[in-house]
Amino acid sequence: MGWLEFRPLGECSSAVVVLGYRLAQVAWGRGYATEGSRALVDEGFAELGVEWVTANAMAVNVRSRRVMEKSGLSFVRNFIGEWPEVIGGSEHGEVEYELTGTEWEQSR
Repeated sequence: MGWLEFRPLGECSSAVVVLGYRLAQVAWGRGYATEGSRALVDEGFAELGVEWVTANAMAVNVRSRRVMEKSGLSFVRNFIGEWPEVIGGSEHGEVEYELTGTEWEQSR
């Protein structure tokens, strides 16, 4: 069906993590990415000592952006990434979202 992950942003600490997910198209639109992402975010802040979660997506990927928003992350910026292969839609750039532990705590 796919995968979800928390990947440390740096090599030295797991206090800052990147939220990632990839699901097979057959699983799209069923809430799995949102449910799994919320569970990772909650577990990360409540149990794993995470202090900050960040996530990126192509700007045109509206569904992925919605998953980040439903998981509590907020839009930070648009940017242009450097990639070895051009993917359709990449000309519109990428977006970054984030959530801090303090923001997560205040939303409880």
